[in-house]
Amino acid sequence: MKKIVSQNLAITIISKLISFISFIYIAKILTESEYGIFVYITMIISLLPLLQFGSMNGTMILLPKYINDANKDEEKLFFNYNVVSHLIQFIACFILFIFDIDVSYMLIIIIALTFFISLQVNNSIMFLYSKHEFEKANLIKLIDQILKPLVVLFMFYYYKNIDSIFYGQLIATITSLLTSVYFVKFNSLVQRFNFSEFKVHVKNIYQIGFFIYLTWAIDILFRTADKWYISQFYSLEELATYGFTSSLAMNVWLLAMSFFAPYAQVLYKYVAQEKFIDVKNTVESTNKKLYILLLIVSLVAIVSYPFVLELIIKKYFDTELLFFVLVVSAIFLSINNMYIYYMISNNFHFVLLRYQVFVLILNLILNGFFAFYHFNILYYSYSTIISLVIYFILVRRYFYIDIAKKLEESKA
Repeated sequence: MKKIVSQNLAITIISKLISFISFIYIAKILTESEYGIFVYITMIISLLPLLQFGSMNGTMILLPKYINDANKDEEKLFFNYNVVSHLIQFIACFILFIFDIDVSYMLIIIIALTFFISLQVNNSIMFLYSKHEFEKANLIKLIDQILKPLVVLFMFYYYKNIDSIFYGQLIATITSLLTSVYFVKFNSLVQRFNFSEFKVHVKNIYQIGFFIYLTWAIDILFRTADKWYISQFYSLEELATYGFTSSLAMNVWLLAMSFFAPYAQVLYKYVAQEKFIDVKNTVESTNKKLYILLLIVSLVAIVSYPFVLELIIKKYFDTELLFFVLVVSAIFLSINNMYIYYMISNNFHFVLLRYQVFVLILNLILNGFFAFYHFNILYYSYSTIISLVIYFILVRRYFYIDIAKKLEESKA
């Protein structure tokens, strides 16, 4: 496991370093209004997976159970999920044309195509992780996460426009797709496709996945609410400023996600096997390592941020406090995850949903208040951190109450 975690971290660190250079260069070259358009497109793309209604979430929970049951076929389950998720992804591509985006129709087609084929890449990584074939999954991640920012950086350096960013993403995603198809093949399953079995699998996926989806969807809405309010009630330049700072700060959370991805699969396995002592140890040991990682990364980010603005970007000045608050928000977003994974794997969807609805409503009320009185965009980061701290207290408390109860029951 240490080797896999090291691979994950190495891929993420290299990827984020290249992405950081690319990100900084793009932010430096594009005007604030152009960067605002880029942030707006990115926000829309991040919301489109909501149309899957939890298909991936349900499959992630079911796959370990199918793998541990000799009477069930995990490959058929994944194949049927892959079919339905691609059908939905294809429909979602057309929604991009509904939005009033100040770019050419050809570019929207390129964005839609990249969005569509990226699903197979993500699905393949998820399937390989579920089977604990971490090295194969990491090879796909290596190509996807390192090649993509490199190609984008090269394309943007040469053309210096928004279009080149998305053309670069398409080229890299096609390469990742070819790799994922090489590792995950289902030729025999295509020939043995059974519609009745397909319906049963899809039903089982959504019976679990839809409730997880609700919590996941609220999480996405929560993470995009601030940018949505700013995009509607503030200028493109202010959206660009908040989007730049937020994107940079969220790298802390993305690094954490790569760190505990293998541990999340181990957690799902232990829950499926009802090994609750191992579940508790996995959550606590993972979080301890995560705290150290987050402390180091956050300190480096906060200290280096003013120098990045002054020496490289040469704009977005006076955003140091905004960046600091958003980094702290990213920390709380990260340390919530192992507790959330535990609650999801134990089917505590309604409890988690109740917590998330409360936090989302609180966040929307605060953001609405700030928008109505046109407060400085800094206040949107305050509402985010307040909501996340409350959410952390709630999920952590529930984890320790429930795991103590399960350990007592196992002793009885």
